[in-house]
Amino acid sequence: MTDNNLSGRMANLNHKKLFQEPPIRSLSPSAIVNQIVVSSRRTSMQSTSGSNSSNSRTRHTTSNGHSTIQMEPGLQALFIAEGRAAEMIATARAKRNELLRQSNRKSQAEIEAFRQERETQYRKKLHEATQLEQFQANLNIERQHLLEQMEEHVKKQRKSLVNYIIHCVIDQIPVEPHPNTKRIIF
Repeated sequence: MTDNNLSGRMANLNHKKLFQEPPIRSLSPSAIVNQIVVSSRRTSMQSTSGSNSSNSRTRHTTSNGHSTIQMEPGLQALFIAEGRAAEMIATARAKRNELLRQSNRKSQAEIEAFRQERETQYRKKLHEATQLEQFQANLNIERQHLLEQMEEHVKKQRKSLVNYIIHCVIDQIPVEPHPNTKRIIF
């Protein structure tokens, strides 16, 4: 490439920037070439004069009267490579999104399994605690029942016990000390 050709290409690129819509990145290589052909039709209609020697492309007229552009092989290869790169980027993004969805599903499954495990542990501890509370409640009921029985027994035996104590005091029946008590010798 020469510097003369380079300045012509730069002018052509600046001209394209002014009159062309931004390219769509997710097009196939053939669609990109077609888009360039369509955009070149617009620029060729808008441009009034231009020399073909400074442009990197030549104009051909087809049988229906429309002009098409034939690009240099290097530029065409560049567009094809750009299209392939766009396709590769699109497939990489799709794969990444699929991997993200898979990892999200796996993590949700792990979270659900962990939650189920914790819930069963909680229910087990709650059951044990309620059993302990029930056991304590049963002990309290039994204790209350035994105290009531003792009170009834004391009420029934009160008269005979009082009579026994009075009889011991009045009749002076020697009361023998309990064998575990100390004997005091005077």
